[in-house]
Amino acid sequence: MESTCGAFSPVVLTAHVGRPLHQGRCDVDARLKHGDGRQQRWLAELRQAGAIVGSAHVVLNGELPSNSYMPWRSGMLPFATRHDDDFAQSLAVARLCDKYSQGEAASGPAWLTIRYFLDFGQSTAMRQALTVSPVRHQQLGPLCQRDLEVFEAGARVATLTIVHESPHGQALK
Repeated sequence: MESTCGAFSPVVLTAHVGRPLHQGRCDVDARLKHGDGRQQRWLAELRQAGAIVGSAHVVLNGELPSNSYMPWRSGMLPFATRHDDDFAQSLAVARLCDKYSQGEAASGPAWLTIRYFLDFGQSTAMRQALTVSPVRHQQLGPLCQRDLEVFEAGARVATLTIVHESPHGQALK
C-alpha cells in the first residue's frame, strides 16, 4: 500500500484469495481503477507462475492537488506529499486481523474485508495497543463468517469480516 497509494488514508480493503500460494516468487500488479479527487479505488492482483492467486480492492480517502499524480504503468501513482502514520497504523490493523484469523481457523481466509473509519489515524500521534473484539460468528454452509471490531484506546478504528472454509463443514469454535 505504501508504494502505490502515497499519503492517502484507507477506507476499505477487500482481499480475495483464489488459491494457495506456493514456494517461489509472487508478483503484484496494482492499478488505479477509479478516482474522483476525494476517493480512489485501486485493484491489486497477486500472481504466481503467471496465474492470479489473489486480488484486493482498496478504497482510499484523501485530497491531493491534481498535479500530485504521475503516470505509473496503466494507472496513476500519487506522489507522497507528507509523512503520515495512517498507513503504518492501517497495516498494523491488517496484521492484527491476519494474526487473529490464523489463530481461529485451520485454513487461511477465503475472503477478508477491513473497513477503516474516516477519522482513523487522526486522533493522536501517540499510538496505543490495538484490540480485537468478536461481534458475530455464523456458519454459512461450508463457510464460516466472523465479524470483528478493532479498537484503539477504547475507540473503534476498524471493522473486519473474515470468511473461512470450515473443516468438514463444521463450525469453528
